[in-house]
Amino acid sequence: MSRLLTAVLALSPVMASAQAYEGAVVDLRYRHYEDNSGYDVNSIGGTLDASWMFGRIGVQAGLFLGKDIDSSDDIDLQHTSALAVHLTTDVSDSLRLGAMVSADDIADGIQVYAAEALYLGGPIRVEARLGDTFDNSAPYTLFEVMGSYAIGNALTARAGMHYADFDAAGHYGTLSLGAGYKISDQTEVYADLKRHKNDGGALYSDARGSVISLGVRFDLGGSTSDKTFSYMPLN
Repeated sequence: MSRLLTAVLALSPVMASAQAYEGAVVDLRYRHYEDNSGYDVNSIGGTLDASWMFGRIGVQAGLFLGKDIDSSDDIDLQHTSALAVHLTTDVSDSLRLGAMVSADDIADGIQVYAAEALYLGGPIRVEARLGDTFDNSAPYTLFEVMGSYAIGNALTARAGMHYADFDAAGHYGTLSLGAGYKISDQTEVYADLKRHKNDGGALYSDARGSVISLGVRFDLGGSTSDKTFSYMPLN
């Protein structure tokens, strides 16, 4: 986690001085996963995303760092990192489209490309993503949708779904409901409760359970940082 904060401090002056700088967001999260087999794991993670626009064409770069901190089983606690780059275009003031490439070191590592869209209109924000892997020997398809609705100036209702398909190796999906609360113009705290199904394919038994996420989101400024895509590899 300290590496992420160091990166924020190091990059902020550079980003703030760029004329094309649009905005940046830091999202820090605690995650508790459990399933019906009695297994659970606790982890912490964070993302730093910054975006720049050149007219209606732009680029966004994102860094994710995560770490397992505790588990009910005697397992190797994992460290996770991921990098993502998005090429973006604003079709209108309310609709942004993007093309993303991402690489992470989860399991044996996954390299993903995805088409994405973000709608921002009034109290409504909706982000969607459809992706696949570059590695045909390890099939992987991703689909996710996340939405929020602002209630007044501070409270936000949140919902989402995430589905990752690994072909014969099974699939993993979540449905979530949550809420966010702005404690200042730059800071929002949030909580999400997710129900998950983890299909282990032919080799592992299926598991169902819940995921609880508690987080805080910092807006580092800029003109329209609400248009920053919010990809996070662990859901």
